[in-house]
Amino acid sequence: MKCATVQEWMPHYIDGQLSPDMELQLRLHTDSCPECAQWLEEARELAAIWNEEDSAWAAPGLPDFPDLTDSVMSEIERLENGRKERSIQPTAARRRTAPRTSWMHYCLAVGLTLVLVQLGIFENLAYGISEINGHMSSSVGAWLSNTPADK
Repeated sequence: MKCATVQEWMPHYIDGQLSPDMELQLRLHTDSCPECAQWLEEARELAAIWNEEDSAWAAPGLPDFPDLTDSVMSEIERLENGRKERSIQPTAARRRTAPRTSWMHYCLAVGLTLVLVQLGIFENLAYGISEINGHMSSSVGAWLSNTPADK
């Protein structure tokens, strides 16, 4: 059994939720692996601290805290409904501006392309395309010459 698997199953081992076979494998591994044995000891200590905290909260004499879940969730829903009511509803005036924004995007793309051309970014683009075209043509030609003729 690997250390990572042992460490993953340790909480279940401490809670007694493993099958007897898995418990035996885990115990055999922790007996032979000092790192996992230390990990198990620390996990037991943490579980003991956690159980002490749980029992301290359940001790008599402490005030019972109210369950605020329903009131908090209803307040969140009320606020969300109010936000939805105040949100801007789409109007005909907003829809008319949508084509203008698309034209702005096209103009921005054209302007950016012109700047890139001026900077020489596309300088070797035509050469690269013709080079690729040549390679493709020669590979297709070679393939066609190797295939048997149709009858």
